[in-house]
Amino acid sequence: MLQRLRIDFKSRIVFLVLTSVLLAGFVNGAAVLWNYDRVSREVLQTRVEIESDIISQNIAASILFDDQQIANETLATYSADKSILLATLMLPEGIEFARYVNETYRADDNNIFLVSKTIVFDGDIIGSLNIVVSKAEIYHQNIANGIFLFVLLGAVFVFVYSITRPVLKTILVPLLSLHSLSERIALTRNYALRVKIQSDDEVGRLSKMFNQMVEQIEHRDVMLEKQVGQRTNELEKLAEEFRFRAFHDSLTGLPNRALLNERFGHNIEHAKRMKNRFACLLLDLDDFKTINDTKGHEFGDELLIEVAGRLKASVRAEDLVCRLGGDEFVLLLSDLNDIHEVEVISRKILAQINREFNIKSDRIRTAVSIGGAVYPDHGDDLSSIKRHADVAMYRAKDEGKNRFCLFEGGMEKDVKYRLMIQSDLRPAIEEKQLEIYVQPKVDPQHNKVLGCEALVRWNHPKEGFLTPDKFIPYAEDVGMIAEIDYFVIRECCELIVKWTEIFTQPIPIAFNLSGRHFHDYRIVDVLEKSIEHYHIDPSLLEAEITEAVLIQDPERAQKIVHSIKSLGLGISLDDFGTGYSSLNYLRTLPIDTVKLDRSFVANIDSNAQDRRLTRGIVSLTQGLDLKLVAEGVENEKQLRALLDVGCTNMQGYYFLRPSSHSDFLHWYLKAFSLQRALSR
Repeated sequence: MLQRLRIDFKSRIVFLVLTSVLLAGFVNGAAVLWNYDRVSREVLQTRVEIESDIISQNIAASILFDDQQIANETLATYSADKSILLATLMLPEGIEFARYVNETYRADDNNIFLVSKTIVFDGDIIGSLNIVVSKAEIYHQNIANGIFLFVLLGAVFVFVYSITRPVLKTILVPLLSLHSLSERIALTRNYALRVKIQSDDEVGRLSKMFNQMVEQIEHRDVMLEKQVGQRTNELEKLAEEFRFRAFHDSLTGLPNRALLNERFGHNIEHAKRMKNRFACLLLDLDDFKTINDTKGHEFGDELLIEVAGRLKASVRAEDLVCRLGGDEFVLLLSDLNDIHEVEVISRKILAQINREFNIKSDRIRTAVSIGGAVYPDHGDDLSSIKRHADVAMYRAKDEGKNRFCLFEGGMEKDVKYRLMIQSDLRPAIEEKQLEIYVQPKVDPQHNKVLGCEALVRWNHPKEGFLTPDKFIPYAEDVGMIAEIDYFVIRECCELIVKWTEIFTQPIPIAFNLSGRHFHDYRIVDVLEKSIEHYHIDPSLLEAEITEAVLIQDPERAQKIVHSIKSLGLGISLDDFGTGYSSLNYLRTLPIDTVKLDRSFVANIDSNAQDRRLTRGIVSLTQGLDLKLVAEGVENEKQLRALLDVGCTNMQGYYFLRPSSHSDFLHWYLKAFSLQRALSR
């Protein structure tokens, strides 16, 4: 209650002390008065009983002699005691024999008490003495005692108050100083303030401890302020770093997709205000996955960093270069007055990227495919502009990579086709929509089928019959070409098993291997397990490889080729004569067959230079004890020209187009088995 009344600490102490003194005084006074009243009542009653004993002895004779006068005179002696108001002497019969009445007696007085005394003579009750005693004497004494106690209590109260003030001054003043100073420190946070030490007692020691505590707090506050300052600086730096990371790529330091979205909106507003254009270029490194797989991810990361540097050096300061992830970059070219500026900048970028990179003491060349879209010509938001640039980039890849394409209206259809093919490839393998076609390798002089090349076709449920050029490039892009090759290998093994039951003369089957197999040894495991599973002669399988698959990592690729050869398979070098190092591969690889590229065969009947080159290749392969198969034979003239230069093994439409298994069997039985039967 005192706290709610907002009374200060000193007044509360004084109030509590004085209240305690008053309560103690009242309690003690009440106890004294009650005890005095009890004792006075007992004393009065005892006195009256003594007086009654004396009178009863003297008044017995007056009863015996029936002397009422003597009895009244005897009772009259009570007049000496002012407290006795009435005394009556009653006979046993209930008759009043004598009486004494004090002049102050009133019948309605309640401040009285009664005393009765039996009068006995020789053991017989001869009467009784009834006395009415007034308590006024006790009442007046109690009043006097109460006044005395009240005066005494007042004196004690004054005394206590007089000694409490100096005591409180010596105790409370330092405590109040402590309280006041603590409030000031709390309000001002000035920890340099100190309380004055006024004594060496407990309060003085408390003041000293308070000063020490404040000093420690001051020291900690200074330290905390320094730490807070340091932490604030650290948090500010961390916030800046988080913001940078939120809007920039961690590897290259280029802006990321979030900053691209932000800047794209600004570019739109700026283009509207300035009434000009800006372009979005989408860039993708060609064959980056191959580089990553052959050289390692650290090498790939270093290449991306170098590419990012060259891209920034190829554009203006106001242009934005972003990395979206992987090997995908986006450029925003601002303030374009002419759409042809996009092509100029793109050619500059192509030239920069085509320059040789020196990474980890290794020299490497790469290229980039660029697709472009212009605001507002090709869209009015980031989604449409970027999608159209993406479409144009895929067109650049389809046209041979290492080039720039600007979006045009008909490109989206091609991209939808690409996405459809890519999404349907895996189900096609699982549901066996792919089918193996074969094309024979023929020795026309001896009328023999030397072997067949397996070629894959796709019976698409919606698009119909698809040749390899319609889906193999997309399979390469999404990394599913290996799964297709594994499918072809299994199908070739099944064909060999079937043909051993049909043909008396075994016919080897060749299959093409993608360059993706020459980064690890998984293809070796697949071939080995397939041979074991189908229990076939491995010499009936032939792996066809091209020079292109060996260029990225020649050392590893050659080891894998040797591992395949060690399984017992034949090795065929396809498209011979188109590469600059084909002769070196004839020396370093375990080649069994060389396939002359169709470019030599196309004009061999009319071009003397092609005939001389082909004759030289025939001589070379004969000298190295290698088989030679000429590809792309389409007419009789080409056949005769090849025979003239000494090439006896051929393949082409002239003999049979790539055909299904049933069509090949029909052709083989008709063209070879029946002829042999007739010749016999």
